[in-house]
Amino acid sequence: MKKIIVILALAVILGACGNGPGDGGNGILVIGDRFFVHQVHDIWLNTSQFLGRTIQYEGIFRTVHWRPTGQDHIVIRYTISCCGEVPVGFYILLPDSFYPLPPENAWVEITGVVEIHGIDLMVRAVSLVEVEDRGDGFVDFSW
Repeated sequence: MKKIIVILALAVILGACGNGPGDGGNGILVIGDRFFVHQVHDIWLNTSQFLGRTIQYEGIFRTVHWRPTGQDHIVIRYTISCCGEVPVGFYILLPDSFYPLPPENAWVEITGVVEIHGIDLMVRAVSLVEVEDRGDGFVDFSW
């Protein structure tokens, strides 16, 4: 029992040190590099707690063409699971004013509001900026 308490306390301390989710100073939930998978997973699992919240994170901009609505956009990173390399992130809703889009596979910073459209959890972009310094496109589950 003591080990669990210590581990949880350490996780809280690390989160408070800027390596976990944090408030960007203006009510924006910033998803950092460390614990990226856990933070995104928390939003997916506890959607009702995050609906209407503004989040910000960096990742790889991709366009996917498999949905019936036509082109959809995602900002993701990759991680390893039991099934191999898998994407972690969100579908992005982009206003017409965001065109032209960043190039495919560009490293971007997305700021947007968490919403549900139909059965899909998405982020409605309020800002999408290509970032010069490319971060780590591969993240893991490690603490």
